[in-house]
Amino acid sequence: HPRVRRQRQMCIRDRNYSLYYKIVMKAYIINLKKSVDRKKYMQEQLEKMFFLSAEFVEAVDARGMTEREKNVFFDTELFCKRYVKEVRPGEIGCTLSHQKCYRKLVESRDKYALILEDDIVIRHNIDTLVPEIEKLLNTDEPRVILLSGWYWYLGTKTIKQHYCLARVYDAFLTHAYIINREAASLLIEQRPFITADDWFYIRKKGVKLYAVLPHLLDQDWSGEYPTSINQEEKKRCPGLWKRKIEICFHSLLLKFLYIIKRFEKA
Repeated sequence: HPRVRRQRQMCIRDRNYSLYYKIVMKAYIINLKKSVDRKKYMQEQLEKMFFLSAEFVEAVDARGMTEREKNVFFDTELFCKRYVKEVRPGEIGCTLSHQKCYRKLVESRDKYALILEDDIVIRHNIDTLVPEIEKLLNTDEPRVILLSGWYWYLGTKTIKQHYCLARVYDAFLTHAYIINREAASLLIEQRPFITADDWFYIRKKGVKLYAVLPHLLDQDWSGEYPTSINQEEKKRCPGLWKRKIEICFHSLLLKFLYIIKRFEKA
């Protein structure tokens, strides 16, 4: 009977609907305490990502730190040797904020978590990819999956429909990525010295770095929510010519990957 058939279809749909909405992933959203507008903006964005169990993490603002405090929490000398420039307060604050998220994940019972900064823009629906991403993160191997763009990659494999998983060589930006607890444990440092988006260093440390292609989340660069970090000019460190040459060679390799179309821009 048509009515019985419709009722059966509705029951099946409702059952699938309830199962679908049980998918929950922990998310840490990094937000400065005084950035109330950004927090409100992110709360609006989170309504579109129903599968997330979100927690706002108070960002570290290093602009108010003394030089002594900076050196207690961050190794400025090693930073200079790696990047041949002096560290800016925003870079310290960003790194320490992500370190807070790694510690929260390790101290929790969660196997992985999505880390977001408070200026994301949703490019594609993420919910359809959550089951596939969960499978990739349920492993003892330290893994990070970038949901952002601006990365160079070596190869890809299809994970669903037109979405691929890219094997990342290097990347920038930290506004959206998923990390498992094994990777978080590996990245926790008492006195870090890298930028939070030094993915090349993170990969060399033993983390398997992947990204969704095409990427899913962007940053809001419209100017409505202007950046509150790294507004200071870069100051170069003198000498360190060997490191400068290494950086030049690395840049040439990234240009090559760009030429052969192994680059996903933001």
